[in-house]
Parts: sequence; C-alpha cells; structure tokens
Amino acid sequence: MFFASRLQNTKVFDLSGRQVGTLQDLLVSLQHEYPPVTALVVKTPRRKQPKKVPWSQVLSFEESEIFLSGYLERIEEHTQTEQEMWLLKEILDKQIVDTEGRKLIRVQDVQLARVNGNIRVMAVDISTHAILRRLGLAFLSERLSSRKAPHFIDWSNVNLVPGKVSQINLKVSLEKLGLLHPADIADIMHELSPEQRRAVLQSLDHEVAADTIEEMAPSEQATALAAMESERASDILEEMAPDNAADLLADLPQEKARELLDLMEKEEAHEIRRLLAYPETSAGGIMTTEYMAIPATATAREAIELIRKEEPEAETIYYLYVVDEEGHLMGVFSLRDLIVAPPEAKVTSFMITNVIKVDAMTPQEEVARLIAKYNLLAIPVVDQGNHLLGIVTVDDAIDVVIPTAWKKRFPRIYS
Repeated sequence: MFFASRLQNTKVFDLSGRQVGTLQDLLVSLQHEYPPVTALVVKTPRRKQPKKVPWSQVLSFEESEIFLSGYLERIEEHTQTEQEMWLLKEILDKQIVDTEGRKLIRVQDVQLARVNGNIRVMAVDISTHAILRRLGLAFLSERLSSRKAPHFIDWSNVNLVPGKVSQINLKVSLEKLGLLHPADIADIMHELSPEQRRAVLQSLDHEVAADTIEEMAPSEQATALAAMESERASDILEEMAPDNAADLLADLPQEKARELLDLMEKEEAHEIRRLLAYPETSAGGIMTTEYMAIPATATAREAIELIRKEEPEAETIYYLYVVDEEGHLMGVFSLRDLIVAPPEAKVTSFMITNVIKVDAMTPQEEVARLIAKYNLLAIPVVDQGNHLLGIVTVDDAIDVVIPTAWKKRFPRIYS
C-alpha cells in the first residue's frame, strides 16, 4: 500500500536508464469498482504539455523511481477517454459523498495498491495523517498513527462529486448516490455548490430527484428547478405531490412557471393550476388532491379492491372519504374500520357522518389547530357546496407552526 501524494515529482527513467522527466499525475479508469491506473502523466523538460504514457509501457513502478520499458520519444501517447480522470488533479482535495456515513467529506489523500500487476485506487484518507504527509511531516504522521489509526474509506463506498468532468464520468461516479434516502441526499446537496447540485440531480431518476427536491429548503428548491432543462424540470414536477409542486411553482418567476405547466401532462397541470388559484395561506393553498374517495354505494370488499388499485396515487390511506355521485362529502372511515368490517357491509353503515372538515378558504393556522385538537392525520377540504376538494395532511399542517428544519426530525407517520 502507498499514497498518491507521495508519487508526485517521482523521477521517471526510460529503457536506457536516462531520466526523461518527473511524474505529474496518474490517469485512472472509473469503469471499475477499484479504478486501475491506465497511464502516467509525465512532465518532461522538452515539452510544454506533459506526455501520457500507457501503463503497458511501465517496467517498474516505485515511490522512489519509475522505469519505462521503452524510449520516451518512441512510446505512443495514451489517448484519454471520457471514463478516465487525473488522480491528483481531479480527485485529491475534492469533495466526495460517503454513502456509508451519508455525509460530504474531503479527500486528503488516496491509497493505492498493487493488484495483479497493476496499481489500483483502494481507498481515500480523510484524516489529519494525510495532511501531515503532504506537508512533509511524514515522521510525525507515523508517530501519531501508532496512537490512532488513519481514517480510510473504501473506494466502493464513496462517490466523487467532480466539478470539471464529462457527463459520462458524472453518471458513473454518482450512480450509487440514488440508493440513499432522499433526505440524506438533500442534506448532502446543502453542502454543494449550485453547479454540483445540478449535476447530482441530473444523475438521479425523476422519482428520486422529485423526492430529494421535496426534502430541500424552499429557497434551494426553486434555484435547483430553475437551473434544469425545462423538459426534465416538468417531468420531476409530475412526480411530486401536487401541493408540493404548486408551492414550488409559486416560488418561480411567472413566465418560468407557465412554461413548465405547459410542458406537463394535462391532468397533472390542471390539478396544480387549481391549487395555485387559492391563497397560499389558506386550506386550499396547502391541501393535496391525492386522497382516497370511496363511492357511497361501495361495500367493504369493493373499497379494499379500490384501494389496491389506487393506493400508489394517494398520499395517505389512513382515512377514506365517502362521496356521492356528485362528489359531496358524506362521511369518513379509517383503514382499521374497513379491515374489521364484514366484506359485504356497505361503507355507509360504518362511516362517521359528523366529519371534521374545513372550507378551502379557511386560514391555515385554523387548519393546524383543528388537526392538533382532534389528533387527526388529515382533514378534508370542501367548497361551499360540500364538494370534496382535497385534504390537508398533518405534515403540511405542521409546516404552519414548526419550521421545516425541525419538522424533518419527526417520523413520517402519514406516508
């Protein structure tokens, strides 16, 4: 095992034993779990630009000296591919995502190892030992290491967040990021620059990107969405809960919001436009249109079949709302009520008719008060004709009285 920082400026000799330059960097391939060195970047006195020497032309590789198997001027230069990166220039001192620890860290050094005749990247060192080595205080680092082991993170557990690499490299390096919980990704995104946030979101699929944006701070949400291509931004909005999508669009310039709505599917766009029509501080402004409505003519068995069919589209199924043919709210029952009811029982026989509900124009503070008073997970929103318009879930009610940063500390019992 040895470290990348110690290799810089190592003397390079050709087949004749003549020093032809010094090592400036190493090219590594990101196509492998543990990237192998594919070429040496050799700085020579006769060339303005360093020469990339293929690894196949390396005869001996040591920290103290490197020998090539041929004459430098006769060696055909290696052509860098989109899958390769400069180890020292593009990885050392850069930020990486530790998918085990779910946090952003900085690479202080890179640990290398000989594997089957090649040199591979094995781990990153994020400890103070690495800093001391790079300052030329290796003796002090070794003395400290006897008391406390260096902090290595296996390369397979980290994802590079590069700033100046191609889109292909970025997809390879951020592939595992999508496996994290969206809340963890959002926490990591908070530490990144706007350019890096855009790159991370681009690497995620639409659903994960939507969930991640919903976990971000409101100010960061609008910035992230505005920086995307309009087609992708509209696709992500379609994956978001309608109320969250409406809140996000309300924070964008009107022209941009209209453009994104026009690109969305008509049904999703219609729901969001309807929500945007309500004052932001009203029940209509914080409600969602994703709820379970059960026909008054349905039996318990039919209601269960309907839930199985529609559940993925509903934000919560703890409460089910009974409506007539014209959409009037008639009653409500819980999922527990449904499970214990006889299969052929009509839902109207076990529903609660005295429903706690609010008007679409009810102030959001009053909505939050009612949810807290009656210990509800959601409250239905109706118009003046008692037509069911949507529901306000407890998490959106909590937003009214508790800052978003604090709300994230509570378990999501409503989804």
